[in-house]
Amino acid sequence: MQLDPQMINVIEKRAALAIETDDLAALPIEEIRKAYNTERAFWNEIKPRMHEVLNTTVAGPVRDIPVRIYRPLDSDDRPTLLYLHGGGWVVGNLDTHDRVMRLLAEFSGACVVGVDYVLSPEYQFPVAINEAQAVLDWLKIQGPDHGLDISRLAIGGDSAGANMSVAVTQLCHQQSPGLIQCLLLYYGAYGLTNSVSWEQYGNAEFEFTREEKEFYVASYLGEAQNRNDPRFKVLDGGISLLPSAFIAAAECDPLQDDSTALYEAMQKAGRPATLKIYPGVLHSFIHYSRMLDKATEALRDGAIALKETLS
Repeated sequence: MQLDPQMINVIEKRAALAIETDDLAALPIEEIRKAYNTERAFWNEIKPRMHEVLNTTVAGPVRDIPVRIYRPLDSDDRPTLLYLHGGGWVVGNLDTHDRVMRLLAEFSGACVVGVDYVLSPEYQFPVAINEAQAVLDWLKIQGPDHGLDISRLAIGGDSAGANMSVAVTQLCHQQSPGLIQCLLLYYGAYGLTNSVSWEQYGNAEFEFTREEKEFYVASYLGEAQNRNDPRFKVLDGGISLLPSAFIAAAECDPLQDDSTALYEAMQKAGRPATLKIYPGVLHSFIHYSRMLDKATEALRDGAIALKETLS
């Protein structure tokens, strides 16, 4: 294993932008989010042009949910991608993932609907999933009024958002089989607790430690029994309910084996899936397309899969 030289440049840039801490749990949650937002601002400074970017809200179970609709420049007769951002269920928002969503819209031609779901620990499992379901229900009813084609619908996300995307799809297809026709998943956590990739890459050298994982999971799930809930441990959920999936993984990521496990489970269940592992890159790599060619490649690959499935 050798890190991509551009990935090394990204690591150096991130180090210059980020605060230094060995213990996330020791920081106030506001400080963690402020540091994350500040670091992500650099990667989102360059914004691909859209025909329209619309901010609105959707009535949810605990509050009005902020939603952002991206329409690419050529926006007639386009499918829809519901996107759930990453950030360990604790950090992240529509702005931290703005460039990712814009590039997916640009590359695929789809309208992208980003969801600013509630964060943990203030709101714990399963409130964020319930909010994503509320936006999905809104799309079914109100989507056409906003020019969104729900007959060609995909859902996707990165990291925590990828986990939630699988959970929401499994829940949706219990009642409405086939509504979601495509999954677009970047380096998600799908339910493995131990794996070879965790042994190899779960340390500070690869910027993702077991202590960090525990902080995020404990913040999100709260009670221990939730760790076995199939809405979190989605590998134990309804794999046979899943549609076609593009599953992207980073080679130097402790969650690499989660992506492989989901792919293999889908193959066993007879579900169409593609797995691509991007060499020499770390978890969260799709954020760094300003400096990292493999980030652009992965976003373009996902967009092509989306376009082919929903054409």
